[in-house]
Amino acid sequence: MHLFNVAAVFSLLLLVGSEFSVSAFVNPSAWRLDPEPQARMLGHYAAVLGKVMPVWYTADLLLLGVETWLYRHTPGFVILLTASVIWFLTVLATILFLVPLNNRVVKGAAGWQGIHRTWDRRHRVRIVALAVASILFTYVAVC
Repeated sequence: MHLFNVAAVFSLLLLVGSEFSVSAFVNPSAWRLDPEPQARMLGHYAAVLGKVMPVWYTADLLLLGVETWLYRHTPGFVILLTASVIWFLTVLATILFLVPLNNRVVKGAAGWQGIHRTWDRRHRVRIVALAVASILFTYVAVC
């Protein structure tokens, strides 16, 4: 079980770090480009992440679910259940509120730059939620 905890912590925190780097480094760099190269860059980036992230989010949600089940008879159960619910709600919010905006940016919809800034603001909220869930899980897994 210890190895499973380590793998889960690694995967969760790596995903949070990846999402953080999008907001802290990738998007600010993209905003310095002229509109056409910026749109191309965001389109390529979205294509890659659009394939990887749904699988990664789902895998991490399953990891959290398994961990929650494994800890169901321990004092950390409620904390893990909270982390799992936060992660699930974040996935749901991503599907409902971020994916549609991202698709509009990639397609170059009218006002796509403003849409991208709205996406980034919402993305920052997602990062905080994912970080909270990851910290809660890590607390239980380590203690």
